[in-house]
Amino acid sequence: MTAPFPTPVADQRLLTPEELEAALRDIGARRYHNLHPFHRLLHDGKLNKDQVRAWALNRYYYQAMIPVKDAAVLARMHDAELRRVWRQRIVDHDGDAPGDGGIERWLKLAEGVGFRRDYVLSTDGILSATKFSVEAYVHFVKEKSLLEAIASSLTEMFSPTIISERVSGMLKNYDFITKDTLAYFEKRLTQAPRDADFALDYVKQHATTPELQRQAMAALTFKCNVLWTQLDALYFAYVAPGMVPPDAWQPGEGLVEATSAAAEGKRGPFVGTDVPRLPRGVRLRFDDVRGKHVLLAPERTFDLDDNAVAVLKLVDGKRSVGDIAGELAAIYAADRSVIEADIGVMLADLAQKRVLER
Repeated sequence: MTAPFPTPVADQRLLTPEELEAALRDIGARRYHNLHPFHRLLHDGKLNKDQVRAWALNRYYYQAMIPVKDAAVLARMHDAELRRVWRQRIVDHDGDAPGDGGIERWLKLAEGVGFRRDYVLSTDGILSATKFSVEAYVHFVKEKSLLEAIASSLTEMFSPTIISERVSGMLKNYDFITKDTLAYFEKRLTQAPRDADFALDYVKQHATTPELQRQAMAALTFKCNVLWTQLDALYFAYVAPGMVPPDAWQPGEGLVEATSAAAEGKRGPFVGTDVPRLPRGVRLRFDDVRGKHVLLAPERTFDLDDNAVAVLKLVDGKRSVGDIAGELAAIYAADRSVIEADIGVMLADLAQKRVLER
């Protein structure tokens, strides 16, 4: 599955800086991986949970190698001012301390979809095509000119659009995804434009001949292909009819045990002694426009029937399921054991959607 259109051959004349920028942006408009079928499926909520997991796991390898790539670029810079600017990219991903930085936030994303941290860090199960394309990018910035290495980073010009699509689409379409899971992307919305502005200015200043301009455009095309190839690998391994390579991640591997907190919503119905509570950021609210109660969660809204509203009004983090059932039985003159069984199932369903805890 190749990128959609070939890159046009640049003419022989020297482009103005504005024309060069337009040519670079045109490459992204035609070749950036937001156009890839896998990403369309991801954003539109048409992947299953294991396919989303495969994406999160394989993308980790790319995230982990970004500071390695940036360190290789940094080592080639003889200008101290350039190094001061570029090293911020490494800090952004590695952080200033343990528990900080973009790689850590991606690990939390992987954990959020069910992976054990140690499995992700091991890089076991990552597709060989993913490793090949990412490592090809690292070799590229080591072997090509500094201009080409910097130009290859210009995919940052296009990332805010794909991030906005990804975050809104995944929050809307996957009930196992939360805003906290996708926290990595919040920082990138400001970091990527900053980095892109610097790289674009550098390329426009230093691509001073038609040949250098062609090299810069070819470098950006190469980087788009690196991103596109990673999605090709995911698509053919996990979406298209075929077989997952035997040494790649198989659904079920490396996941948190079912008894862990990550599988809280799958422990079965709530029982009488369980104490349900609404997680931080989730609240019951009356919608004046629709004239009904809804459950508000970060970037999501859940419609409720009258029975659910009656139960959730009593969920305060103090009452047990038995207490709630007793109060409802008294109000409606109903059998307490029947009510307790019914609300136990209902609360478990909300917990699986991550809008209730016990």
